[in-house]
Amino acid sequence: MNEEHERLRKELPEYSKYGAKLDRAIELVLRGGIKEIRFLPSGRTVLTAVGRLGDEFMDPKRPYCSCSNFFFGFLEGKEGVCYHLLGYEVASRVKRVDAVQFSDEEYIPYVRAVIGDVFDVLEGGGG
Repeated sequence: MNEEHERLRKELPEYSKYGAKLDRAIELVLRGGIKEIRFLPSGRTVLTAVGRLGDEFMDPKRPYCSCSNFFFGFLEGKEGVCYHLLGYEVASRVKRVDAVQFSDEEYIPYVRAVIGDVFDVLEGGGG
């Protein structure tokens, strides 16, 4: 672990219960992997995490993540959060959510590309 990773771990003691999952979430944040995509002029927003196997859709308010860990863990009551959602919490706390802007015309191609990533991972058995 590098210095910045260690600093964030110490700054966020309330997340230490997540152990290795917190480490993955911090690495995701440090890589700039938490994205808030804003489409203009509508202001429509999509949250994604650029994970190991591709982009994942997230909605922390529900909570929801398109990753298979969330689907098989959280929905079956085994885990409370995947590392993508935890990464969003960390990134929000330390102001490291990467804001990206696209035009509204790019909304459908962008969503289509992320959905493609999600299906590629599911078909490959990863996630």
